[in-house]
Amino acid sequence: MDRRGTRYDRSPFVDGGGHFSGVGTPTDCSGRSAAVVGGAVSGLAAAYALHTLGYEVTLYERQAYTAKRVNCGEAMTAASAVPLAKTPENGFANDTPAFEVAVYTDTGSDRRLVGQVTLPAADAYVTDRNLVERRWAEQLADDGVGVEADHSVTKAEFETLADAHDLLVDATGQPSLASKVTRSTAEYSGHLTALNADVTGDFSEQYPRSRMVLENYVGYAWAFPKSPTRANVGIGWAGPDRPDDYMAALRAACERNGWPVPTRDRTNVAIIPEGPSLAPTRTYLPEFGVVRVGDAAGIANRLTGKGISQGIHSSYLMAELAAEDRLADYPFVLHERLRPEYFLAHVVRGVLEVGEATLLGDVLEAVAGIDIEDVDRSPRLALARLARRPALLARLVTRPWILRRVFDAYTDRWEYRRAT
Repeated sequence: MDRRGTRYDRSPFVDGGGHFSGVGTPTDCSGRSAAVVGGAVSGLAAAYALHTLGYEVTLYERQAYTAKRVNCGEAMTAASAVPLAKTPENGFANDTPAFEVAVYTDTGSDRRLVGQVTLPAADAYVTDRNLVERRWAEQLADDGVGVEADHSVTKAEFETLADAHDLLVDATGQPSLASKVTRSTAEYSGHLTALNADVTGDFSEQYPRSRMVLENYVGYAWAFPKSPTRANVGIGWAGPDRPDDYMAALRAACERNGWPVPTRDRTNVAIIPEGPSLAPTRTYLPEFGVVRVGDAAGIANRLTGKGISQGIHSSYLMAELAAEDRLADYPFVLHERLRPEYFLAHVVRGVLEVGEATLLGDVLEAVAGIDIEDVDRSPRLALARLARRPALLARLVTRPWILRRVFDAYTDRWEYRRAT
């Protein structure tokens, strides 16, 4: 059995893509069935991977793919993990070559730039994510996956699906439907709030590079150009100190960074898990026959909220282990693969929380030139760069709060410790 040729010249699930090494020769799972609840990127990836293995798959999505969908996640790293041609017709608007990251002392009119770095992006696109998801769902339907769009699965139906299929995948976000069914929504303990919108204007000087701006609060603002005249702009907060008026804060961020200001009716509000806010052992619930992927598994980046590549990775890993009848290993393998990313994000977030913008700027400049996906997913490269700067390393290790965060990160004292 080899389904690589049905719709794709190359299968990222079989051959590898985006930090997933690929399964090589897939196990034939013909005769098994799976239901995937949640049809955003992680759910689409789960349906695609399981179908590739031979599962009879039905995908349930509460919204219609043709309707307005929350269009967050506009910048997609590890885009090769998505089995679609990277064309504007499929939602891949800008093959962005790099992300510029600027660090300022604050948000005031007299703010100072204390660090600026360019991180290359070999496998990243600025997308129209709603179009990416629509095209992926259409392709799955053409390939024989049952796609039940505009179908909101109730808690009662969720339990019925668990009984009717060999595997039930929860890709419903956070709090997940599995948490609601088991009355354990408190196991999620944190989230980021982000506002973003598509705007039109003159982005010719920025295009095709993307830009992120850190202004000494726990979060950042961004402008991700899709063309010289269109971009997604936004702002997000990960810490407890959040504005009273989110829209006013977005407006102010756009004004001080020279970006067009979006209207309220064009602005999306997204709630993103901080990750890892769910205990690793809770990603697979054998007593209910449920496995969680993506946001439902609480695995978005601890600092930035970036979770598309992580979500796809979790879905592909889940399918690989399900085919090998090793789902019991999924929570531990997933956590082990993402743990270095959690470690670095937890420590760097500490720099933001204490307001040491100059130190953060110096740390970012130390990692200049490392691919942005590798900064997240292969932090050993960033740590090796820091090791080559003994003066900067000394500034870090002489701060007690840094040592505490390193200890907490090393001993896995993440949010889920407080939630369980």
